[in-house]
Amino acid sequence: MRVTTFCVFWTLVFLGTATFATGQAQYKVLYSFGANGPSDGYDSLGKLLRDAQGNLYGTTAGGGSGTSGTVFELSPSSGGNWTETILYNFCSQPSCSDGAYPGAGLVSDQAGNLYGSTLGGGASLIWGAVFELSPPSAPGGSWTETVLWSFGGDSEGDGCGPRKLIFDAAGNLYGTTSNCGTGAHPSGTVFELSPASDGTWTETLLYTFNGTNKINPYGSYPVAGVTFDNAGNIYGTTSFGGKLFGGTVYELSPNPSGGWSETVLHAFSEESMYSPLSALAFDQEGNLYGTASRGGVSGNGCGQYGCGGIFKLTKTSGGWSKASLSFTGLNGGSPAAGVILDQKHKTAYGTTQYGGANANGTVFSAHGATVGVLYSFCAQENCADGSQPLTALTPDESGNLYGTTSTGGAYNQGVVFEIHP
Repeated sequence: MRVTTFCVFWTLVFLGTATFATGQAQYKVLYSFGANGPSDGYDSLGKLLRDAQGNLYGTTAGGGSGTSGTVFELSPSSGGNWTETILYNFCSQPSCSDGAYPGAGLVSDQAGNLYGSTLGGGASLIWGAVFELSPPSAPGGSWTETVLWSFGGDSEGDGCGPRKLIFDAAGNLYGTTSNCGTGAHPSGTVFELSPASDGTWTETLLYTFNGTNKINPYGSYPVAGVTFDNAGNIYGTTSFGGKLFGGTVYELSPNPSGGWSETVLHAFSEESMYSPLSALAFDQEGNLYGTASRGGVSGNGCGQYGCGGIFKLTKTSGGWSKASLSFTGLNGGSPAAGVILDQKHKTAYGTTQYGGANANGTVFSAHGATVGVLYSFCAQENCADGSQPLTALTPDESGNLYGTTSTGGAYNQGVVFEIHP
């Protein structure tokens, strides 16, 4: 693979016409977790979902009445205020058979049902589950949770620790599990869940990352969700493994005779930028973008593993070439989520969990060969503005960006924030 520095623009249509520039962004906290008391959620680890009415939906991995996480809704009201409603508390059923510790964001269908995953709980008690939340049939009613699939772990030849889900056009769900699977040394899977006419769902393991003693030349431990291209191929990242031990970008392609084949598009090296934790994003030219959490520069607030960076993969006649921008610490460090891409302004936006002016993370913009800081967290007393964001950003039609932090806020349980130019 040929490695270059970034001298190119980032592209994809997601945002509106607003322009974000370093030092010009307006930041505000919409909600501090803990405001509703001990039963409120904390540790929000998944990207927010926004509906047509402007409501935000998300998960927390901890808190709630069952202390094992929640699904929440934030609704805007007059005067710029936002109201939180807990839609579901996990571990509401015996032995947490309804799931526990949701570690990723939500997706929705056209009927307004919400779908997500939990890292623990389910029928197996510990390996996690995929769930559906259905809205109440009458105003003021409760949402109904249904477990669509409970993972069985290695002993059942199944994955464990499911992550972010996506739908295909036919209504099937796809995702990854960060561990387990089939074979002698499984270390994560890509799976499909397909609905049947009787309301049940069937799981198909499309691929298990497998190698000797979990040193896997094809990658291991995928902690991010997957992305489709227009031809139906699946793309994702693994946080470790690969022939250079620093993680991979992979493609899964359906075989005409059935099954799927994996191709490693890029193997990261521990000698440079490595360990991607992010999902991937396509631009209109078919280039892939993501972040790597380690390596690169060892700047302020990044720790011993380096600051990580942003990468772009471009398809060439000989494979894929990689270009990258490293975080320096001052403009962010150790990103745990991917980027969203603005076609019109040729800019990428994202978060880092460390670095920035206060070493507690940033919202950044990347344009050309420059990474700028839109906001440095923990700028307010006692980190009332939030600290250590772990999730990707969610845009609206006006160019506003929404996200969460894992800690900080008025109650040190994290916040939901909005950033505006």
